[in-house]
Amino acid sequence: MYNDIIIDNFSNPKFVGDLESADYKFEIGNPVCGDRIHMQVSFDGDNIRESSFRAWGCATSVATANIFCDSIIGKSIDEISMRQADEISDMLGELEPSQQHCINILSELHRELALAVSLEEG
Repeated sequence: MYNDIIIDNFSNPKFVGDLESADYKFEIGNPVCGDRIHMQVSFDGDNIRESSFRAWGCATSVATANIFCDSIIGKSIDEISMRQADEISDMLGELEPSQQHCINILSELHRELALAVSLEEG
């Protein structure tokens, strides 16, 4: 069973698609379940202006990508990087055992965004 957070974000994803002008692009995948998420992010100064995704996988992973996009808009990389594991987990609400892998996906999205930006600025 899906919780309301997952249902809302899967049923009405606001951030699906491609950005006209992305500053950073990265992709993550889960080799266990086969889920794949391609992210695009654009900045306005130090803060994220826009974010979008394309996802291939289960309903929870699609919802996870949408939740991530929504949670980073208007934030700096420093703010996003400071999120703790329990805060990241809470973003998805209560999950069934078969959905738990999406907590790892959400954590990886956080890590990969910070890595993509640091490599580019490097």
